[in-house]
Amino acid sequence: MKGPAGSLRARVALAFLVTTALAMLALGLFVQWRVEDTLETGLRDQLEGEMDGLAAVPPDARVRSVEQLAGDIHGQVLSADGEIVASSTAVRDQLVDPGGVDDDYTSTRIRVIDDLGEADEDLEIDNEPVIVLVRPLGDHVVVLAIEREEADEAVMAVREQLLISGPVALGLAGVLGYVVAGFGLRPIERMRARAATISSRSAGERLPVPPAAELRRLALTLNAMLDRLDAGLERERRFVADASHELRTPLALLLTEVELALSGSRSQDDLLDALRSAEQEVRRLIALSEDLLALAGADAGQLRLHPEEVDVSALAADVVRRFRTTAEAAGRSITFDAGGPALVAGDAERLGRVLSNLVDNALRHGAGDVEVEVTRGGSEVALAVIDQGTGFREDRPFERFAASHGSVGLGLAIVDEIIRAHGGRIGITREQGRTVVRVSLPALPG
Repeated sequence: MKGPAGSLRARVALAFLVTTALAMLALGLFVQWRVEDTLETGLRDQLEGEMDGLAAVPPDARVRSVEQLAGDIHGQVLSADGEIVASSTAVRDQLVDPGGVDDDYTSTRIRVIDDLGEADEDLEIDNEPVIVLVRPLGDHVVVLAIEREEADEAVMAVREQLLISGPVALGLAGVLGYVVAGFGLRPIERMRARAATISSRSAGERLPVPPAAELRRLALTLNAMLDRLDAGLERERRFVADASHELRTPLALLLTEVELALSGSRSQDDLLDALRSAEQEVRRLIALSEDLLALAGADAGQLRLHPEEVDVSALAADVVRRFRTTAEAAGRSITFDAGGPALVAGDAERLGRVLSNLVDNALRHGAGDVEVEVTRGGSEVALAVIDQGTGFREDRPFERFAASHGSVGLGLAIVDEIIRAHGGRIGITREQGRTVVRVSLPALPG
């Protein structure tokens, strides 16, 4: 695992920290707004209560009441033309212009006496932030103002507490996020540690499956991949072992023939026989090498096709013609039947190899006469190679090295790879005492 700066654990903790910071910022702004709104609502309620009290008394008593206002509430009584009729003692100037203020709340600043001192020259006058309420009452306009300094200080105190506690909470959240991320990623670390110990020599080992649903799906998917890799590795091991076995036999025979030829005690005819036998073994080795290369290319996804329009009927007729002499030499016949052109999009050379392998397999390991049929039905072209033999003794004849009749067992495996590369399918059945190998390929429209 990388260092903390690049680790998934650190990135998860950082994301958790950023998310928490944004949430705390939003919460702090909301709390500050609510506190400020609540305090301001309380101040307005005080103004409303005081104004309602003034509205309930006669004008003369109202004027005296305004003059006697003290504390955080200040007031003035103005005439209709804006002249001051009465004012609380702490107010130094006219609070508002009665013609320019509606019957509503207004935030402003007013000059008030903060400290009376011992003489008039010692008066301390401050500009105080206030909330002002203006209301016409009879022939007068009453202006009330309440200082909001304490409310503003309370809001500031809340803001300071949030600024102090916020970083502390974020630090704790970061540590907690890092610890929680560590616990959450521990199953992944166990899977990584187990994966580091799995090798080709430890086939069958699998990753631990955590209980968490997401990690459980990941572990099951990776274990399924390991199953496929193990199966492929086992096939490769078996393939190498079987190939080594098949190569050993012709090489041993070839070495024997060469040693006998070099012994010096053999006649010219014996030497010619030895050379002919060596030639057969060399040809067998060449064929086996070509088959192995073809299968290796298919396994690597490199079984390249050169598709073109191919008439399977014409291709089959040519293959039958080439094998007719071999069949007659064995006292058997090979016939061909086609209902007309059967066009497919395929690689003519590889499809020719399919037909050759199937016919050669029928002549070598089958019995009786061999029939080759090509038909077209709907969207498919069907090719059938039929002989009178007893069929295959292998359970999986298309598996590599599955043959038990003395051949290398690669012919049908190569046929299967080529047919699947063309998008077709192949199968073997027993019909009326005969063995039928049937190939189906996608037909060209026409």
